[in-house]
Amino acid sequence: MIFKLKTSNATMLAFEEVGSVIHLQPFALCKIAIALSLRNPDFLTEDDFKSDNNGLELNRQTITGEYDDIFKALIISHSGKKLDDELYFPKYVKAHIDRGAKYLYAEYKYSNGNFYKHLLELDKGI
Repeated sequence: MIFKLKTSNATMLAFEEVGSVIHLQPFALCKIAIALSLRNPDFLTEDDFKSDNNGLELNRQTITGEYDDIFKALIISHSGKKLDDELYFPKYVKAHIDRGAKYLYAEYKYSNGNFYKHLLELDKGI
């Protein structure tokens, strides 16, 4: 069983920039990134699984902690298929972190300095 993953370099750079301004560590940004990725109803594509492994090394316990079963259930539900533990972590978790980091960075740039308020209002509609 694998307990560590490495994000893409793009994810690491996004987390460094966003984290330095909003004062969140990568483990917290991972949770937000996963949530933003799961918010997108589209299934992960093959390209989502092809990112590099040149970023941050993160531990499963640090990412999901005591809520690992909840993260797993949400990711399985989103994927629409049964995932064994080796597919869930690191493959699907990494793909959701890397995809979600793109969304996180875009929302950060769009938020005009009030990132937390912006995140809370994402689902209020257009």
